[in-house]
Amino acid sequence: MVHVLHRVLWLTPIALLAVIAIVMVVKGLHKRLPYFFSYTSFVVLSNLAMLGVVIRPNPQLYFWGYWIQNLISWGLGLAAIYEIYANLLKEYTVLQKVGAYLFWIMGVVLVTIAVGTAFSAPGSDSHILRMFLTLERSVRIVECGLLVALFIFASFFGLSWKNYLFGIALGFAVFLSMQLAAIAIRIVAGVRFDQLFGWLQSIFYNFGVLVWTFYVVKRWRVEDLRLLPKTQLVEWNDTLQELLHR
Repeated sequence: MVHVLHRVLWLTPIALLAVIAIVMVVKGLHKRLPYFFSYTSFVVLSNLAMLGVVIRPNPQLYFWGYWIQNLISWGLGLAAIYEIYANLLKEYTVLQKVGAYLFWIMGVVLVTIAVGTAFSAPGSDSHILRMFLTLERSVRIVECGLLVALFIFASFFGLSWKNYLFGIALGFAVFLSMQLAAIAIRIVAGVRFDQLFGWLQSIFYNFGVLVWTFYVVKRWRVEDLRLLPKTQLVEWNDTLQELLHR
């Protein structure tokens, strides 16, 4: 029963992400959000490729396949979060440029903080596994920090909970925040936490994918940010433009 549940938790997000990718193509969202589309497509294809390793167990091949897959998905996930910021600011030329700089500056600061603390935690894992775990924690700290900033300033962006960008950000927030907590516990607790760590990863990721599926598949009108009520961003954009042209 436990084995069946584990397979369900692994296969369900693959099926849902495939549905999300198809719906994005049908609705044309893959053109608006190419990084998020790439992320969903990569997770589906890479997990299908990993099925062969699961059917014919090879611990070493599974280890390296799992972590290489994760490294690529972390990069695409971070790019997808950046893409949300870029879409929110695309109607404000000056703010988009300033926002891009601030995004990367914030990312560098968060990475510096994360890397500075990553190797200070106790643990008894192998050096390679420990490196991957601490790297994952660093990436999750960066992503969670960027998502927190996004939700704090959501009102300034005129971003409502019915907007698909909000839904994508919320989906990331649901599983990234929980995964960050699980990773921190795993690094401290060591191998005895492996089984629970795997379950928590699967459960939280399923919740996040369900949020994405709801927002992408639901048949409400996708809000165009150009039609949203004007906020202080207009004034900020005009002010910055005037300052840059002096």
